Amino acid sequence: MLSLTRAGCWCAIGVMAMGSLHGLAVAAPMPPDSVTALAGPLTLDRALALTTRYGLNLKAAGLRSEAARARVADANRLQNPTLIATEENFGGDLGGSHREATLALGQVFELGGDRGARRATAEAEAGLASAEAGLVGREAQAVTAERFITAWSLQGRVGRLREGERLAGQAVAAARERHQAGASPELEVLRARSRATSQAVERQRNDSELDIARRELALSWGATDVTFDSLVAPGPFPADDVNGAQSSRPIHPELSRATAAEAVAAARIQSAEAGRTPDLTLSAGVRRLEEVSGTGFVVGVALPLPLWGQQSGGLAAARMELAASTAERRATEQRLQLAHVAAAERVRVAAGLLDTLRLRVHPAREQLVGEMLRGYREGRTSYLDLVAEQGSLLETELEIVEAEANLWRARLRLDQLTGTGPLAPKGE
Repeated sequence: MLSLTRAGCWCAIGVMAMGSLHGLAVAAPMPPDSVTALAGPLTLDRALALTTRYGLNLKAAGLRSEAARARVADANRLQNPTLIATEENFGGDLGGSHREATLALGQVFELGGDRGARRATAEAEAGLASAEAGLVGREAQAVTAERFITAWSLQGRVGRLREGERLAGQAVAAARERHQAGASPELEVLRARSRATSQAVERQRNDSELDIARRELALSWGATDVTFDSLVAPGPFPADDVNGAQSSRPIHPELSRATAAEAVAAARIQSAEAGRTPDLTLSAGVRRLEEVSGTGFVVGVALPLPLWGQQSGGLAAARMELAASTAERRATEQRLQLAHVAAAERVRVAAGLLDTLRLRVHPAREQLVGEMLRGYREGRTSYLDLVAEQGSLLETELEIVEAEANLWRARLRLDQLTGTGPLAPKGE
């Protein structure tokens, strides 16, 4: 009677319940580690390490990479069998004496290599997710480095502006001495005080920008409070060849991502080709006949007939996607090659400018300001000449800070492209 179909329904309910319990048993991702409070000076290496460990974007990319890798195991499994339970020939004009109850088990056999294609696609997608995680890591470190250099250069500017305030104070004192001695009008004292006030306002503006830059830097590793007290210069400029050996460079994450995308497109061609072959379904079970009061066996075969199409459009689309991915990979290679040449040139230009300012321009202007200050106190030079030279000296010192920052930006950009400097992820 209905015993076979009822048993089949209970089996199906049991299978679904087991699947639900298994889904509930999967552990949720652990929350990210908390950022430890920093104290004292902060170096670039420390900032990069904090970003790598606590950066939320990096954690998200890493979890997506792990998720893609976890899907590979499912892609490699056979399709689940199908439990079939039917009850026929009851009710209506037939009454209840002609019932047929069938319980069968069906299994799909993939004939075109669908399973291997599915596994290849999952592995290629896992490789793409891993490459994207590497690219996110490299970009996150580049952002941290840029924020560090920006905050460090503002810190240097504030220091130079404080020194400019000190020089302006010397000019005020010298103008007051000359006025008290009757050698200059009171107007020069007023001018000196006005200039000192202007420099104090400029320093306060840079102080505010420095505070914002420090907060943006701390945000790179998820910190909302700034606890470090100062930034340490990245260190002496490396003296190695900026061109570097092509063979010694790790593959750039952008190129790795483009190559992984090409592999995904190739795997989808394999999947499209496998999908053109129909899958065979075999079923076997038992049937209970109420009319003759007996039980027999049933077997079945199901094979789709590709009469209305063989998925040629999907295969053609997959091949075009592969061609597009190949073109994008080649374009990425060319762009990275040009970017490396440009970055190396910028390093050379920035280094030359910094040497000129630091070794030639600044010492000359510093000596000239000292001579002008002594001459002004002795009445040999005018106040306007002294102010002009002090302004030139301060401008040169600020240019040195900016030139040093630009040199490190250029060098870190080159390191980002070659993967051989502090921006290279630890896994590379």
